[in-house]
Amino acid sequence: MIKNIPPAEQFNVLTFDEKAWHVWHHATFMIVRQNSQYRVNLYYMNGYYIQLWYHVKRNRIDKIAATPSPRVMDPYLKLIRIEDLLVN
Repeated sequence: MIKNIPPAEQFNVLTFDEKAWHVWHHATFMIVRQNSQYRVNLYYMNGYYIQLWYHVKRNRIDKIAATPSPRVMDPYLKLIRIEDLLVN
């Protein structure tokens, strides 16, 4: 674990700029999903997951939120196709 990184509960009460700084400097990008308005990036950092909600039409990040629950991965897992991971 990286030292001086807040746990998920403390991360969520940081300012927007502080959250963005931690994501940029310490989080590991995992996968992205998209709906009609948002491109949602999933990151992992120090035992918890962070979703960064980017509004495509407005060209801005609207939300950065953390959770320790792996259930946050459920909508992303639907995007992974095992066939694409197999080597021929």
